[in-house]
Amino acid sequence: MDWKGALVVGAVLLLGAGYARAEVITIDKEPVQLIELRKGYEAELKTAATPEDIAAVQAEYEQAKKNPAKVEGYAQKSAALEAAKKKEVEAINAKYLKEQEKVDAAAGKTIAEKYEKKLAELKNRGVAKTSGSYQAKLEKLEKELIGKNDLAGALVVQHERRKMSGAPVAAPVAPVAATVPAPVVPGGKSKDNQGYVSSVRGLAGSEGNIANNVYTFSLDRIGGQAKLVFYGYGNRSGNSYGRVYLITPDGNRTEVTRWRPELLKGPKVSEFKTYTEVQPISADISSQIKQPGQYRVEFQYTDGDDPLNIYRVEIQTL
Repeated sequence: MDWKGALVVGAVLLLGAGYARAEVITIDKEPVQLIELRKGYEAELKTAATPEDIAAVQAEYEQAKKNPAKVEGYAQKSAALEAAKKKEVEAINAKYLKEQEKVDAAAGKTIAEKYEKKLAELKNRGVAKTSGSYQAKLEKLEKELIGKNDLAGALVVQHERRKMSGAPVAAPVAPVAATVPAPVVPGGKSKDNQGYVSSVRGLAGSEGNIANNVYTFSLDRIGGQAKLVFYGYGNRSGNSYGRVYLITPDGNRTEVTRWRPELLKGPKVSEFKTYTEVQPISADISSQIKQPGQYRVEFQYTDGDDPLNIYRVEIQTL
């Protein structure tokens, strides 16, 4: 059935059941309005977007979002913004650089004031100035000791002064102790005790070499027991090491004791007044004292910062 037949049937349907009559409607042409509508539809259909078209444009859109630089005028506008930013950054940097220079200058001034003051203080008590003051005090002490007829002490001070000045230093001449046999009668001891004492000042040790002091005693009688006692200390401290030897009348040389820092107690040489301020060191020499005769006590410096100043040496026989 063609469109015309369909229209006939359609006409019947349009009349509906309410109509009692039936008639045939003959349609031989389409309405002009329909033809125009169809043409418009067919024309729109030719340009209508399909799902594939929409998908393609969506993909193109997504790609475009990733490349904004391809938009016309983008490069020029971006370059203009970059130039403006650079100009503003330079202005800010210049401003803060100027402020930073002020901060640096203030800090530099503070540092300079602090360390110029510290350097001035250090120079005021520098090594050269301190050494000069020390040498002047040594010279004064040397004169005082000479005035007191303490030649051994003056010799020690002179040695120290020459060492500080850088002049050649010869080893001090070791004094030979005078033999002074005399009864030693401390409280509570018998007068039969015989003591031999030397208060001659001596020095064992000097910078760069070893200097020995030998004290000679003539023992006219001996007892069952004998003891060596000596009093000594360093120039400025007890940092001194050494050995003490006893040489008997037959020439036998025996080490009888040693001195070391923990055994040395006393004042600095510049503050020394009497041997009783010094802690004594003693050694039992009974086995070496076998007969009357001449005995020598030899002090040999071995190590340490200070030589040993010897203030008193005793041989006690009981």
